Amino acid sequence: MERITSVEGLERVVGSRPLGSLMKSIDALDDNCVRLIAACTFVVVGFVDDEGRPRTTALGGPAGFVEVLDAGRLRLPLHEPIAPSSQVGCGLLLLIPGLGETLRVNGVGRRDGDALLLEVEEAFAHCAKALLRSSLWGEAAAGDDGGPLGEAQRGPLADAEVLAFLARAPLVTLSSWDAAGAADVSPKGDPAGFLRIVGDSGLAVPERPGNRRTDTFHNVIEQSRVALLALVPGDGRVLEASGSAWLTADPPLLTSMRVAGKTPKLALVLAVTAVRLAESPAIVASGLWDRSRHADRAALPEMSRVFVEHVKRNKERGLAAKLLRKLASPWVMNAALAHDYEKNLY
Repeated sequence: MERITSVEGLERVVGSRPLGSLMKSIDALDDNCVRLIAACTFVVVGFVDDEGRPRTTALGGPAGFVEVLDAGRLRLPLHEPIAPSSQVGCGLLLLIPGLGETLRVNGVGRRDGDALLLEVEEAFAHCAKALLRSSLWGEAAAGDDGGPLGEAQRGPLADAEVLAFLARAPLVTLSSWDAAGAADVSPKGDPAGFLRIVGDSGLAVPERPGNRRTDTFHNVIEQSRVALLALVPGDGRVLEASGSAWLTADPPLLTSMRVAGKTPKLALVLAVTAVRLAESPAIVASGLWDRSRHADRAALPEMSRVFVEHVKRNKERGLAAKLLRKLASPWVMNAALAHDYEKNLY
């Protein structure tokens, strides 16, 4: 199976990174981020431990459990001791039940007693497509048995319980790091059964249309360690898998991942070296699957306005960036998002 090993090869398949998407990133928490964080009940954390292993874990609690210390620092209570490496970045994906968009916050994490302290370096809102495709907050997703992923004859993926959980998972997150150690946690969602087993240790995740930042794939080209977290609606467990990843545009594999008549252009294959399937204190503490605890949308900022305000706050230089800041408007963004979510999910 041929691998994609360069940025040039990647961009031949998925295109280059649009400036508009990159400019949704800001270097500190603004009022919109603070309001979203206040409504967050569940956070996926990607980190590298002190032995150099890629890891991902989940943290949860009632709305407001994530403490904003100031525009550059967050404090998150831990359910279990973790030891993030001081030499490598830490990434957060913040979920707000009932909201399709997520907030991604990246920086440097360290243990602070029974909490994780994150020094913020980057924050941006992520479009809703992954969660829309997964129907994560809908009744239809709960209890879906998914479909066959394939079988591994040996290794961590050969466990029947692990395979059954992955077959039911409509959403996974991918934690990755670039060559300088900067972290990112990205959501990937589809109807349950969207993952595939490759060989004895490979777990393939398709790439669907999204914000087109392709952070995960650029990171994997620079260095391959990745940690995956899988969720199943209604289930109190999470699955963590870690190992080294690579990219492919292998036609038979991508054809097997066809949904709604659309074939993905790319897949990430995680060569899994470790799997952990366990009950999640974060799911219990957050009441993640309790629809009565979904966020009040009226109390949240309008997401089109969040995207626009982040573009305007972005410090990118150059004429194109200046023009984007000038032209960005909530009305145009709202219309573009509505069209994109309806017409370009796949």
